[in-house]
Amino acid sequence: MSSETASVRGRAARVLPRLTSTVLRVGLGLVWLVAGALKIGDPDGMVRSVRAFRILPESLVDPVAYAVPFVEIALGVLLIVGLAVRLGAVVSGLLFAVYTAAIISAAARGLRIDCGCFSTGGDLTAEAPTHYTQEIVRDSALLIASALLARWPNGFLAVDQLLTRPTQPPLDDDEDDYLGSTDGTTVEKDNAAAGTAQTDLTAAAVADPDRPGAGTTRAGTVGKRR
Repeated sequence: MSSETASVRGRAARVLPRLTSTVLRVGLGLVWLVAGALKIGDPDGMVRSVRAFRILPESLVDPVAYAVPFVEIALGVLLIVGLAVRLGAVVSGLLFAVYTAAIISAAARGLRIDCGCFSTGGDLTAEAPTHYTQEIVRDSALLIASALLARWPNGFLAVDQLLTRPTQPPLDDDEDDYLGSTDGTTVEKDNAAAGTAQTDLTAAAVADPDRPGAGTTRAGTVGKRR
């Protein structure tokens, strides 16, 4: 019973990290897909969101605003299908770090804005509440999830696993006759090993005829030659 318990625990120890990695990967991918899809239909709103942070020069506001939704959707697709998972996780972590820093900067400067993380944001009215604390906590949690995924990217149902799966070259017909069993041990291999051992003994007997057993080996060799 103890051996069965140890086997179950060992299997769980192998499966749990991969299952956790899969959940993190798909979860982050869905976050990016939803965030990008909610922004891509309103480019003017994205421009207002980026400009509201008052960080980038005006010449970069439009390019960044137009590019962000496509980058987020691309990241979401890559993570969900499991292609370039570690790279996607690293880029995700960098983006979440930038978003978190931008929100903290806006709060520290007394700006009243909607970050536009899952929609198009911009400046808020004097009566509208800000949600900086919730946004910082959320993006920080997503940053930690990205870091964990970058550390353990090998989950289930990922294209990366198919691309990196080791392939064993097919055996020739002659090799298959000798290596056909599942554990790689056949009668033919045992006979070949026995023949090799006999050859080594014969060579040793010829080199040292006075060693114990040499006479028997030599006699057997002579008998075979006759």
